Amino acid sequence: MKKALTLLLATAAVAATIASTPNEAYAQRWLGPAIVGGIIGGAVMGAIVASRPPGYVVYPGYAQPLYGPGCYWTGQPVYDAYGRVVSYSRPVQVCPGYR
Repeated sequence: MKKALTLLLATAAVAATIASTPNEAYAQRWLGPAIVGGIIGGAVMGAIVASRPPGYVVYPGYAQPLYGPGCYWTGQPVYDAYGRVVSYSRPVQVCPGYR
């Protein structure tokens, strides 16, 4: 909801800036529909962004039970011979504070 509101306010600010800019008479004829189109487009984009669920992507391996409190599932980076990250491993459980 915050993203949609921010997007709507940003669109309104841009529209107000455009409306307050002096233009020629011919250009002002197209200003009203442009502002309305921008506001409607911003509202549609905000609704699309707001409809997506927040959080991380969940993979099937992450549904397994955790061993203790504070544990979480993550993929470990896999490095090549030059030390560059080339991929990530299957999900492994990490428990900070446990040895």
